[in-house]
Amino acid sequence: MLAEIFGPDIFIVGLVVLVGLGIPIWAIVDIAGRPDTAFSSAGSSKTTWLLQILIFTLLCGVVGFVLAVYYLVVVRPKVVAAT
Repeated sequence: MLAEIFGPDIFIVGLVVLVGLGIPIWAIVDIAGRPDTAFSSAGSSKTTWLLQILIFTLLCGVVGFVLAVYYLVVVRPKVVAAT
């Protein structure tokens, strides 16, 4: 029904929005579930990463998305190794 009203582009936009919010939410949940000591051992700060991703996702979605991807690809493996 939505495709008839908005065309097939609505599904592409929906997918982009879903991924654009899903990745930062995944990063925030992952950060919240890890102990502070693991971040300290990895040379990082849990609070800083949590607030940066949360605030930049709310204020400027693209920057929050990039920070979340950076956390998941670069910082998270170090934190997991330090756990």
